[in-house]
Amino acid sequence: MYESFYGLTKKPFQITTDPSFLWMGKKHREALSTLKYGVMDNKGFLLLTGEVGTGKTTLINRLVEDIHGKAYTAKIPDPGLSKYDFYRMVSRYFGLPIEVRTKSDFIEPFSRFLNDAHEEKKSVLLLIDEAQRLKHDLMEEIRLLSNLERQDAKLLNIFFVGQSEFNSILLQPENRALMRRITITYNIDPLDQAETCAYIRHRLKTAGAGYDIFSSAAMEAVFDFSRGYPRQINIICDLAMFFSSQVSRRTISRKIVDQCRERISFSVDELPSETRTNHRAPAPTNHYQPAQRNRRRWLSAARVLGAAAVLLLIGSGVYFLPDPLKDSAGQWVRETYRTYFPGSGNPSAMVPTVDSASPSANPGDATAAPHSPPLVVTPPLADAPALRMPNQPPDLDLPDTADARPRPAATAAPSAASSEPPVAAVKSSAAELPDPADAIDWLLNKRKQELSQ
Repeated sequence: MYESFYGLTKKPFQITTDPSFLWMGKKHREALSTLKYGVMDNKGFLLLTGEVGTGKTTLINRLVEDIHGKAYTAKIPDPGLSKYDFYRMVSRYFGLPIEVRTKSDFIEPFSRFLNDAHEEKKSVLLLIDEAQRLKHDLMEEIRLLSNLERQDAKLLNIFFVGQSEFNSILLQPENRALMRRITITYNIDPLDQAETCAYIRHRLKTAGAGYDIFSSAAMEAVFDFSRGYPRQINIICDLAMFFSSQVSRRTISRKIVDQCRERISFSVDELPSETRTNHRAPAPTNHYQPAQRNRRRWLSAARVLGAAAVLLLIGSGVYFLPDPLKDSAGQWVRETYRTYFPGSGNPSAMVPTVDSASPSANPGDATAAPHSPPLVVTPPLADAPALRMPNQPPDLDLPDTADARPRPAATAAPSAASSEPPVAAVKSSAAELPDPADAIDWLLNKRKQELSQ
């Protein structure tokens, strides 16, 4: 877009990892030589770490290019895989015709491949990029792959490339076995101001620039923004070259870099202003909970316990009352019950019953017709309540004693050989039943005798 304006053959600050734009500073040359030595000497596990945008991927691409023809390489760009997917990807990148269904399907052919490479005097390098995404179970599988070795040489080199937090992952107790097998480590630091200026000039020269497009003040402003991270250098330099071409300025000044910096939402390693100068409100400690309807709000534990305590107190008080008070209370309850429920009394105490199994205990107190079962009047029970008498009993012409009444003729008990029971004979005719008035007279006479005593 702006290449022709500056006389360039291609854009110098692309985000892609183009090996032709690799700038080998002192730190990068040291890292490259160290890692190349570890691979070619079969050191086993290697580790390269650095912050985001420090040029790790560009460096390992240069490493692969330098050892081309001397080693078999396979690069896993994203290790967030399952165990068998990892084995399938390794087989495909090494060019092995393996259909992985079980672990043995992968281990046996891969072991033969490593031995064949050793016979050819070639190293085998497995590159795992973004190593901070590795899970513990997959890290254990990778560690076990390093056991495929000979007594005199390592057959597989495993190269971890990740961000700085991968060091903390390795320090966890469950990963200490893998950490102790790493023989070579290197960490890439950001560039300083002098290296940033050399980096910008190198990229512009590689793209075909014939003069210094960025002024010294502009490159200083680029370093203030990027803090030496190559990726951020590429972002702001590319934007500055675009804006400078729009205003037809072939030399980029500090003012243009500052204007581009305002259009970028954030800078590297710079905290947001709200966390540096302001204090955020604390997060709420109580979480939202939907309202729940309580259909029995009146029924609570305190009320239930209170009601139980009151009932217990009343029951214990009644239990310890003196017997006279208990009798008075019982009499009052019975009288109240008869007052409000007059038809629900016990009729057995007032209605005469007919005993068909045996003759009358007092045949002179009842009158019965010949050949009829005797009338047996059952007196009221001793614990039954006393009959309520009016204040002034009616004037009745009653004999003084029961002997003054005419005695009926004694009747014999019904024969046991009778085919029909006496009860059936009583129910056969209503005229044969005794007169109820005699029973009432007997009851009144008995009550009068009890009162006179």
